[in-house]
Amino acid sequence: MLLRFIAKNIFSFKEETEFNLFPNKTQRLQHHKVKQNEFDVLRLSAIYGANGSGKSNLIKAISLLESMIEEGKINNDSSEIKFKLSDENKDIPISLGIEFYAKSKIYYYAITFDMDIVLSESLVESRKDIDILIFERSNESNTQTILFHDGYNVNEKNKFFVDVLAEKLLQKNELLLSFLNSKYKEEFIDVSNAYNWFDSTLVIIKPDAKPGGIAQILDTNRGINDFANIFFSNLNTGISKINVDKKKYEEFSGSADIRILDCILDDFKKGQNRLSVLTHSETGEEATLVYENGEVFVKRLVTSHSNDKGVDIEFSIGMESDGTKRLIDYIPALNGIINEDKVYLIDEIERSIHPITIKAIITKISFDQTAKGQLIFTTHESCLLDQEIFRPDEIWFAQKDVGGASKLYSLSDFNIHNTANIENGYLNGRYGGIPFLSNLHDLNWHKYEVSQ
Repeated sequence: MLLRFIAKNIFSFKEETEFNLFPNKTQRLQHHKVKQNEFDVLRLSAIYGANGSGKSNLIKAISLLESMIEEGKINNDSSEIKFKLSDENKDIPISLGIEFYAKSKIYYYAITFDMDIVLSESLVESRKDIDILIFERSNESNTQTILFHDGYNVNEKNKFFVDVLAEKLLQKNELLLSFLNSKYKEEFIDVSNAYNWFDSTLVIIKPDAKPGGIAQILDTNRGINDFANIFFSNLNTGISKINVDKKKYEEFSGSADIRILDCILDDFKKGQNRLSVLTHSETGEEATLVYENGEVFVKRLVTSHSNDKGVDIEFSIGMESDGTKRLIDYIPALNGIINEDKVYLIDEIERSIHPITIKAIITKISFDQTAKGQLIFTTHESCLLDQEIFRPDEIWFAQKDVGGASKLYSLSDFNIHNTANIENGYLNGRYGGIPFLSNLHDLNWHKYEVSQ
């Protein structure tokens, strides 16, 4: 689970800014609190804010950290992602920190970098009374220093390894976390635990993201397939069933470019790939090519709708609405939130989905006392601001100050009565996090009217 994230001098975050999932003393929705070692953590959070307020930048910052760890280095000139509305911030490095629960331990990972040089990096095990160092790395005056946990350097062999690692092996744009996981994961189990959390537990879904190969997922995972059909049977989308249409490559015909398919087939035969996804540019329909048992199969999702005589009629996914396609894309994530110990960050969760539908989904997740995953999302959908669904400490707002810097704060910072209509209060500007528009008459649109 994610406990907290801290960002400084990146995107719209000028000063050190924290988002966290620590509960306050409210007694509402007690099952939303999960005990992680010595700490209580919330498993649900919604982040509100006007367009350009910085809520998506929070997701972007976490996503950037995830990609840096998976790639193992800083690839780009960091000056392009620093806070740009203050001259003094040009000379300040970027700092990111994240605290999370993995393999029965709580870890805090922090990194500070400028341009493409890691200035400091550390990983500790967080405990209530004292943090336990796993590694610490610094770069000052072009000299790199690495320190491991107490007692590590007592061994002369270990001391020699640390010296060579700092001076020769680890490049200044490389992340020590990723380097150790790649080459010495068995020796540094805590490093491997932390890396795997980013690689396997943390799932970030951006507004235009698609899971990719969803036909393959539903075809090979009976649990997710059953979940998908139960899920859609309760949404009143008109879909009575979701099926996977599976054909041998030779039997497949459609709008896909056969030349592209031939190239992919060559890759399969050379052993360069096992799965590939083609997307129709106009309908958004996917065809998943899979190499199974020495043959290439093409899999695609189809839906069934009952006609006026109760007979199921098959539809291609391309014929479904954007909202229905978005719901289908969410199937692996929603199943994961309910049944898997994963962390899902979703930007603009309601995109293309009707307010009643998204509220029903979030309500189901909120009320499920056995849900294993954690869901954090950004949204504009005010109908979700309901104290029957969320605790006040689970609702956050993003708002920019007069200098253009994003601030994050929780609804629990306000004195909220447990019967208050927080949706009305939000829309009336009581908590901030909404756009403040000038009087449209003052825009003088009328001057552009064409005289008749």
